[in-house]
Amino acid sequence: MTRLPRLRAILFDFDGTLAPSLPLWVKAYQIALAHFGYQLSDEDVLQRCMFRDWPVVAKAFGTFTGEQLREQVDIGLKQAFADAILFPLAQPLIEHCRTHDVQVALVTSAPRHLIVDVLGRLLVHELFDSIICGDDVPNYKPHPEPVLTALAELRREPHEAIMVGDSHVDILAGKAAGTRTALYLPAGESAFHDVARLRATEPDHIFADHGELADLLGLPKLAAL
Repeated sequence: MTRLPRLRAILFDFDGTLAPSLPLWVKAYQIALAHFGYQLSDEDVLQRCMFRDWPVVAKAFGTFTGEQLREQVDIGLKQAFADAILFPLAQPLIEHCRTHDVQVALVTSAPRHLIVDVLGRLLVHELFDSIICGDDVPNYKPHPEPVLTALAELRREPHEAIMVGDSHVDILAGKAAGTRTALYLPAGESAFHDVARLRATEPDHIFADHGELADLLGLPKLAAL
């Protein structure tokens, strides 16, 4: 992996990037849809709901609005995310970045109350210099607004930062904002994403282990757990 020119900030997506939480979103959708009388398998949720805007999903079912769906998924997330954890190297990587004067931001489409609760429970909230959530800005990723908002809070220019995520929307948002981009693509990612679609976004870097990012950023090697 080729090292980058000195970067001053790293922006992380949350779900699927710092936390193995995509199955929890599936569970939240199942809880929400059960409220409306639907019983969907994991596969059905992935195909019909995940990574789609609320009105688009609601229109496909035709018996509830996008706002009603969002409210019920929010209830489901509160239950499902009681089990949320971070990937083993996520916190050590964040701490490693901060130790070496790289600012750390979180840029997620998840609602703020959920993220604040999870980060507080995991005792990592204070490790982030900026946290931008889905209800903080009018536009979700892949729109560049969440990324640009985080950069403004960090007082960094796009060329000083890298956006790291596991979804095509993360890479597209970073590119639209003018940052470098890194795609987290571990084994088994095809369960939640179309790998060909991910690669088609042409991220600047692809990695399968969080420890690789230290070398990418030009930092000392991250110690293995």
